[in-house]
Amino acid sequence: MHPSPGLNVLVGENGQGKSNLLEAVYMLATTKSFRASKDAEVIRKGDMQAVAFASVASDTGASCDVEVTVQQGDRKCARINGASTTRALDLLGTLNAVFFGALDLRLVNGEPSARRRYVDLAIAQTSPAYCRDLASYKRSVDHRNHVLRDMRDNPGGDMGLEVWSDQLARYGSPVISRRMDFAVELARLAGEAHSELSGGREELSVRYAPSVAAASNDADVISQAFRRDLERVRETEVRRGASLVGPHRDDIRLSVDAMEARSFASQGQQRTVVLSLKLAEMQFMEAHSGRPPVMLLDDVMSDLDDDRRSRLLQRVRGRCQTFVTCTNLRAFPQDILAEARVFMVKDGAVEVVAG
Repeated sequence: MHPSPGLNVLVGENGQGKSNLLEAVYMLATTKSFRASKDAEVIRKGDMQAVAFASVASDTGASCDVEVTVQQGDRKCARINGASTTRALDLLGTLNAVFFGALDLRLVNGEPSARRRYVDLAIAQTSPAYCRDLASYKRSVDHRNHVLRDMRDNPGGDMGLEVWSDQLARYGSPVISRRMDFAVELARLAGEAHSELSGGREELSVRYAPSVAAASNDADVISQAFRRDLERVRETEVRRGASLVGPHRDDIRLSVDAMEARSFASQGQQRTVVLSLKLAEMQFMEAHSGRPPVMLLDDVMSDLDDDRRSRLLQRVRGRCQTFVTCTNLRAFPQDILAEARVFMVKDGAVEVVAG
């Protein structure tokens, strides 16, 4: 398909492939699916692999071809202009995207892992260093947990625990530092977006809750606090066979009018909180990459009231390339629809019907 650089509306009945198209764009941006827990789940039944491909053009006219291939066994590779990258993660930053769909309500009412994933994907698309540190940190956690389980089952020595504790502090400290900086920006941007979407009637508060208690966002200060906390919980970690301190235990706290959103916000308020976070993510990426990301809005128009729907469309109008899926066009104001390119999606085929 050849989308418009502005608003693209994908209309069709449920189960025709609209979300699949958004998923392809998202995989090209992040190398991950927004709905599959395992990479191989994106492969069509009976096939050996799935491929997403796009030509990405910048505002300056430069372009490049990007491709992600997923094979059975969760094997994944990426190509930029036909050349294979060493790791799929090397693709990050070539194309940036923000996705918003029904499952994103988990950012408010779900487990902390959903909020950590949101933070990690937002930062990773603008910071290769963060992505490398996070990957190294996750590997260190896996190794350290293995050592802790060995110590629990075979008492008598540290079995190299200190080595992996050093690795946790080394890679985890810059991750926490970057998350702290991101949270400050997120709080401001999401707060502004939420105030606008709610017509100034509600106030959104966003607070980062790291498991390491550090006095500043300096990585060295965080590292010292990290090591102290690891020493403090060492006996408990050995008993449980798991690392209990570090970025993998962090959370983001969300409140509406000083009330915890997870427990007290209505579903409509929760949806507005998520939308505010996504709009903040868009602004964050634009500020740090120099270009706006592609916005992917999956069947959200029918879930918003007229006022919030109008405010959302005005936010992205003329600002970034946007893909919106829907089952009909009734939710779109005529003046905005007149600017859009409309595609009909049926049985996995895409056809331009307007624009």
